[in-house]
Amino acid sequence: MPGSDAARIADRPHWRDAAATAAGTALAVGAIVAADAGTSVGWPVAITVVTAALAWPGSRWKRLSARPVAAEFDRGGVRLYRETSAGRHTRAVRPLVDVPWSEVRGIYLWRKRDGLFPVTMIGVEPVRSDPRRPDDDREGVPAHVSTSIARRSVACSGWSPARIEAVARRFTVRARVVDLRKPPSKRPRKVY
Repeated sequence: MPGSDAARIADRPHWRDAAATAAGTALAVGAIVAADAGTSVGWPVAITVVTAALAWPGSRWKRLSARPVAAEFDRGGVRLYRETSAGRHTRAVRPLVDVPWSEVRGIYLWRKRDGLFPVTMIGVEPVRSDPRRPDDDREGVPAHVSTSIARRSVACSGWSPARIEAVARRFTVRARVVDLRKPPSKRPRKVY
């Protein structure tokens, strides 16, 4: 169980949240303008559209302001909590990954292709890597991210490697924090 001195990494606002809010607001403004220029039934319809258009992004911001925990570090190890619904800022109660520090080789940030946009993931690499099985799902996982890391990863937005490393260093000096969000360069080295 998490200790009282646990450090938590929570979801933070993302540009997609701002885009959803802007889209809802634009729809609400459009409904009001159309109702003002329209017929007598325009206002009841506009009120319904405005309520729906503002409620959806508002509910996203409300869940985000609750600061759902994506990762938790304490003296016992690392726990990662998966999203219960992608992009909605809700997290599972039980951790997807629960690894003691003695089994952690590194903590990795990487990007997974999910639909049109890449999603930042935080993952844990165990000391003993497990073999790749034929049923491993690597959809959206870049080639430079190992299967053992991909299997032990959750979506996490808005955290830099330096901040995650500062949190992890409170509990261990052994685990390294690596940013794999940009693939390694494939340019050949020049030898002079």
